[in-house]
Amino acid sequence: MSRDHWTDDANCRGKPTSVFFPPFSHSDNRWLIAKEICAGCEVREQCLALVMRFEYTDDKWGMFGGLTPEERRELRRQNV
Repeated sequence: MSRDHWTDDANCRGKPTSVFFPPFSHSDNRWLIAKEICAGCEVREQCLALVMRFEYTDDKWGMFGGLTPEERRELRRQNV
């Protein structure tokens, strides 16, 4: 179901931002809930495409398109 903007259909809509911007931890477990929410999201590709347009230095935080900041940095390195 499509609405006015793709973000209207995002699985994260209405969820606590703390799930997608968890406190710093050396454990990858802090991302588990966000990854589960993103995994079934029908607009995941749009979300990732949006954040991948950000400058590297401005994309340090949060889960977008099912990827952590570290995973997005690696994706950028692979696509260079």
